[in-house]
Amino acid sequence: MKKYFVIVVLALMGMGSAFAQDTLKVELPPTTREVAKRLYNEAFEMYSVKSYEVALQLLTKSMEVDPTFSEPLLLKSRIYYEKHDYPATEKTLQTYLTRGDTRAIDTVYFLFAKMYSETSKVPEEMAALNKCIELNSAYGEAYYTRGIVHFEQGDYDASLADMTSAIENGVATSAVFNDRGSCQRMLNKYPEAVVDYTKAIEVEPKAMYYCNRASIYAKMGQNEEAINDYTQAIAVDGKYYKAYNGRGVVRANLERYEDAINDFTLCLDVEPGYTSALSNRGIAYYKIREYNKSVADFDAAILSEPHNGNTYMYRGNVKEMMRDKQGALDDWKKASSLGIKVADRYFKDNCN
Repeated sequence: MKKYFVIVVLALMGMGSAFAQDTLKVELPPTTREVAKRLYNEAFEMYSVKSYEVALQLLTKSMEVDPTFSEPLLLKSRIYYEKHDYPATEKTLQTYLTRGDTRAIDTVYFLFAKMYSETSKVPEEMAALNKCIELNSAYGEAYYTRGIVHFEQGDYDASLADMTSAIENGVATSAVFNDRGSCQRMLNKYPEAVVDYTKAIEVEPKAMYYCNRASIYAKMGQNEEAINDYTQAIAVDGKYYKAYNGRGVVRANLERYEDAINDFTLCLDVEPGYTSALSNRGIAYYKIREYNKSVADFDAAILSEPHNGNTYMYRGNVKEMMRDKQGALDDWKKASSLGIKVADRYFKDNCN
């Protein structure tokens, strides 16, 4: 009897186990927040491939499902900003602020700043950047953006401080190092500028960064280093015409005029209307006494940029050497009217 009872119990246990294994799990329906987040994630994917209208539709649905979900507002405002719809950008950001959600409020003020930058509202841009940094003292992008504004305003010390703060807070991009190098240059801190331009090159070897470092080497009298950097810039980008012009200037300063003329010509082959190269080649032709070619270059430079007094003064100097006294006087007088004081002296000394 006992044996029979044990067998029955074991059989029932086996049936129970089998029954449990065959039972389906009951899945709970997703919460409204989960649905809203899924729609938000789909919207972000569409935003990433610049399908802005689809992304906006999904974000609207996300907020309809869960009106308390604030993240769609931030992405909406960024999309409106990238579409250059600044009224919609501002309205969406203000809506975010009225909700009292403080999780990303620093980013809200940063987006305000970017929008004000695009609409040339500098005081409002600075106020938004200051607020962003006040809320989050580690917001590297805000420091960098404020540093650019300071640079454009000519406050190079403040710009330098902000660029440094940006780097210290994780924005160690080639652009930041390059721009900090430009701050150093404007403050006549040439060795420091070389260090920053070198760091920019290490992050991203762009032709512009080589040119910037070359210009500092030239100011420091390190002409071969400057020529090497301009040559490297050309190797990186053969269409970067400013590198040809810069190398030509250094070679002209070394009295290597034929080489300089070749560089200015290469520059003009890439950018035919580049006034600096025309004027520089005109000066180089003047130095080797090819006066007709010199005048032709100055004529072209004046046609391109008629309010540059220096060009008139240089052409006047060439005409004097060609024994064209009246032409020289006319050019010096014009240069004087455009604010070139030395041209005024030339005119007064030779008008009798």
